[in-house]
Amino acid sequence: MFSVAITGEIGAGKSTLAKIWRDMGANFIDLDSLAKEQWTRPEVKRAAEARWGADVYRDGMPDHKILADHVFKDEAESHFASELVHPGAMSETTKIFHNLGGWIVLEIPLLFEIGWFDLIDCVICVTSADDLRMSRNMSRGWDEHEMAVREKFLVGTGKKQAMSDIVLCNVGSLETWEAKARELGGLMLKMATVHEISVLCASYEEADRIADALMDSRLSASVSIGEVTGVHRWKGFAEKTREHRIRALTIERNLRRVMQLIRRHHSYELPLITAREVVRADYLTLKWVVENCDPGFDQKAGI
Repeated sequence: MFSVAITGEIGAGKSTLAKIWRDMGANFIDLDSLAKEQWTRPEVKRAAEARWGADVYRDGMPDHKILADHVFKDEAESHFASELVHPGAMSETTKIFHNLGGWIVLEIPLLFEIGWFDLIDCVICVTSADDLRMSRNMSRGWDEHEMAVREKFLVGTGKKQAMSDIVLCNVGSLETWEAKARELGGLMLKMATVHEISVLCASYEEADRIADALMDSRLSASVSIGEVTGVHRWKGFAEKTREHRIRALTIERNLRRVMQLIRRHHSYELPLITAREVVRADYLTLKWVVENCDPGFDQKAGI
């Protein structure tokens, strides 16, 4: 599994990036949409009406334009709104997240403002030139004044970039942005499939021979060997033996070939081979695994 948070500047291209990755197979969570849904909760509605008046709702539904006028009025109102809706949105996100797997992309425009990094392996900050952002936001009906109002209480771009793992600058054509997104997305799809293979061997020499074969065939990025005491049942009898365990890191597309190679080089009638998905890891570690056990990987691509 591999989780990525997309954040950055208003109008920089975050939603386009998220859509492309969703189309490529990412499991997508839009925290902004979940936050908007919080305004329909009865307790949130009561609190909003008590603070700003009944006109923030029309026919029982939130009027987001009127709400925005209040939320972006000053820092105190912005903080009140965040405290009102973001805890519930984050709770919903957590529930959704833990029912997903593979490559998970979360679009969190206010990631740095709410300071929520619990589920995230990699933070991507999307930036762009001010004039390009302005032209894109015109389609939303936002002029320069509206953008200034909405960005007034946000963390500055420089600080966002410094706190991010990857900064993507969207200053070219839409086609260029899509190409960059797909190139990076292809890498991340593989990073989300990293597995650890485990097998017990009769001796260090056997384990070392299998490790060399895995590395020579470039089916694994790394192999570790450790001595263990094995207790298992075989043909009706419980046995305790000194063995050597191999742990190897690879990607999902290699799993069958790895298991075939191990069986071919193993002395046991039934080698105990298991594989488990790496659930959380540093994104640079996942990238390194892909680079070193995928013969088709382009070293120039990605991050």
